[in-house]
Amino acid sequence: MNFRKNGDKYLITVEALALIVVLVLGVLHFIMPGDVREKKIGNNNSIAQDATEDATQSVNDDTSVDADVTVAPFTPTDSVKSKLDSMTTEQKVAQLFITRPEEITGVSTFTQAGKKTKSALEEYPLGGLIFRQENFLGEESTKMMMSNLQAYAQEKNGVNMFLAVDEEGGDRAPLANGHAYEVQPAPSTLGSADAAGKSASTIASYMTKNGLNMNLSPTADVAYGDNSENDTYAFGSDSATVGDCVATEVSSFNSAGIYSVAKCFPGKGKATSDSTTGMLWMADKLEDLEDSDFTSYKKAIDAGAPVLMIGNILCQSVTGEETKPCSLSSKAVAYVRNSMGFQGILMTDDLSDTSLNKVYSQDQAAIEAVKAGMNMIFVSTGFEGSYNAVLTAVNNGDISSEQLDDAVARILTTKGI
Repeated sequence: MNFRKNGDKYLITVEALALIVVLVLGVLHFIMPGDVREKKIGNNNSIAQDATEDATQSVNDDTSVDADVTVAPFTPTDSVKSKLDSMTTEQKVAQLFITRPEEITGVSTFTQAGKKTKSALEEYPLGGLIFRQENFLGEESTKMMMSNLQAYAQEKNGVNMFLAVDEEGGDRAPLANGHAYEVQPAPSTLGSADAAGKSASTIASYMTKNGLNMNLSPTADVAYGDNSENDTYAFGSDSATVGDCVATEVSSFNSAGIYSVAKCFPGKGKATSDSTTGMLWMADKLEDLEDSDFTSYKKAIDAGAPVLMIGNILCQSVTGEETKPCSLSSKAVAYVRNSMGFQGILMTDDLSDTSLNKVYSQDQAAIEAVKAGMNMIFVSTGFEGSYNAVLTAVNNGDISSEQLDDAVARILTTKGI
């Protein structure tokens, strides 16, 4: 081979090959980092396309809860363990539910507890009942009704029921209105923790007189913008003041032997209604919520609130998912347990909510709530279907026996077993 003669030709060939190698390396260098960047963006801004997707996905790793959804098992006392061991699966599932008395008796308006009620509670020994104004026909009638209900519950399984009302003052005063008591001012008009405490003490006094032991109050939401004018159930627009009022009411109810229910985490003050379903959603960063809306809930917890209601609210910075509300989210449960330190009863907001039921059927929502770690299921209608759905889920293993026992143990502990 004559290299001198063909040198120029070979030189051109080598240069061409070198250029090709450089181009190939450049393309690889461009493609691979690009893939990594796309994946990172996808992970940090993912939208849950399906309710079964991994609940640890989040909007932004820097503005949402940690991926760990592990909650330490509840450790019950020996007396609670003994009671659990004596209960059937059906009795345990019934303890999870709080509903209206009409749901188990079949009457149009429940005003007395007799043989039909006793039979219903033998079949469904509920965790609790919630009453409306039409259920109250006078002090003596109400006291007799509540006394009979507790006697039937004790006779069935030795566990009292939560006998509840939503008595906050203002437009929410079913017991006061039913019995012509003086209606307490709406929370938004109270203005101070001292006034809130006095209002709660008055409410607790006439609740106790009538045999009721649970109040779905106080509202721990902070009102913002238009809500500050329209939301009469929030104590105001300043989170510190709201927190002080909430804590004082919780303490007042505790002192009177009334189980308070601080509601509805994560708060509705900044929520916007979805145009399609009507569900409330919040897009705030976690650190912003922790500095504002969550402070009143933390004060309620620190004051000893025995029950915290979790709302049917979409809050991706807490749940890590766009389509799952806090009431059905294991991540929301983990946040309240681990970050906020709450070890009492977690109760759902009403799962009969029509906006929620456009996304989840009520029965499906009840199952998802228990699986997420919720302890009590509030349904104002459709109780039997939801009860049977949860019972079936327990019997087929979709809800573990450990999950069921953990929930019931927290309920029994709060009830003083």
